[in-house]
Amino acid sequence: MLDPDPTSPAPSGTPETEAAPVLVAALLAVREPPVGPDAPCRALRDRLAAQPDLPALAVTAEDGRILGLVDRLALAGVADPEAPAGTAMDPAPLLVEADLPLCEVARRIMQDNPGALASGFAVLEDGRYFGIGSGVALLARTDEQIIQRTRQLDEARRAAERANRAKTAFFACMSHEIRTPLNAMMGFAELLEKEVLGPISNPLYRDYARDIAESGRHLMDLINDLLDLSKAEAGRLELAESLVDVPRVAVGSARLLSDRAGRAGVGIETDLPPDLPPLRADERKLRQMLLNLLSNAVKFTPPHGVVTLNGRVAADGTLCLSVHDTGIGMTADELEKALEPWGQIDSALGRNHIGTGLGLPLTKRLVELHGGRLDIDTAPDRGTTMTLVFPAERVGG
Repeated sequence: MLDPDPTSPAPSGTPETEAAPVLVAALLAVREPPVGPDAPCRALRDRLAAQPDLPALAVTAEDGRILGLVDRLALAGVADPEAPAGTAMDPAPLLVEADLPLCEVARRIMQDNPGALASGFAVLEDGRYFGIGSGVALLARTDEQIIQRTRQLDEARRAAERANRAKTAFFACMSHEIRTPLNAMMGFAELLEKEVLGPISNPLYRDYARDIAESGRHLMDLINDLLDLSKAEAGRLELAESLVDVPRVAVGSARLLSDRAGRAGVGIETDLPPDLPPLRADERKLRQMLLNLLSNAVKFTPPHGVVTLNGRVAADGTLCLSVHDTGIGMTADELEKALEPWGQIDSALGRNHIGTGLGLPLTKRLVELHGGRLDIDTAPDRGTTMTLVFPAERVGG
């Protein structure tokens, strides 16, 4: 038999965020003895008068099968107090099994018998009478369940926030530890590449030093992206705002990637009106966003393709910076994956340029931090256009 008492203490050491038990109809049942169909209505009135919270009494056969319910309203309409209970009962009351979850009990009431909220319903166990349930008890238990679940979700949220803060602190510490030796490696590689201390007899060593320095810069960019994304997720990324000369930053970003694009056989073009107004933004983060979009476009554009960076002020006053490529494009599923941190697009071109998958998610967070949005128009074999849209209040002096 089901235990109707939900208040028994939890075992020692049970975590506060443990999943709440599923509350069932047995918890609503008042174990009031039933009556037979020949019991006088007078006796039923007396029992209900003594128990004001009980909505009805069950009428059962000798074998425990329920025949119906007699509620207060039905008894009030019986003129003869000695009339048998069978004449006043509802022969088709709402019946619910004792192990039915409360959410299903509520659904059954709303769908099958809304009147049961007031007149009550019968709770059965193995098809036999178990007790009387009421709408008041259902609402009270449901409210109790909501409060408990809200408390658990609140604790889970706090635990997640603590974990996120710990992760951010860890990334910040580790990035500092990694940057220090990495900067030294890059510095020594640049000294070798420029032959500061004297000529290198074998020119291949200069090429190796250049590769070391470039790999170090790439690794440093990844570390910075990782830390920035972690801070953005924790809501701790701040803007160092100033009035930014957008054409200067945009053209400079395209120039920085021109060598990499050239090695991949991809051209980079810019189409930026010289009178493009200044933008109140974080210049470093704006450059970071443009470099991420340009790098992503080069990565997924085949040789002889073109990546175009353009800018304009839209009719609604927003400033739009778009990166369009003639690459492979993406399906809706691939786009969704690309916008997830660590997402990797499974394509032959993508596998040639392995990355962390941080660029697009971080760019989206950064433009949203400026109050803007990232618009993406893409389709397979049609290329991709990614547009940073900055709000009108950030445009101009």
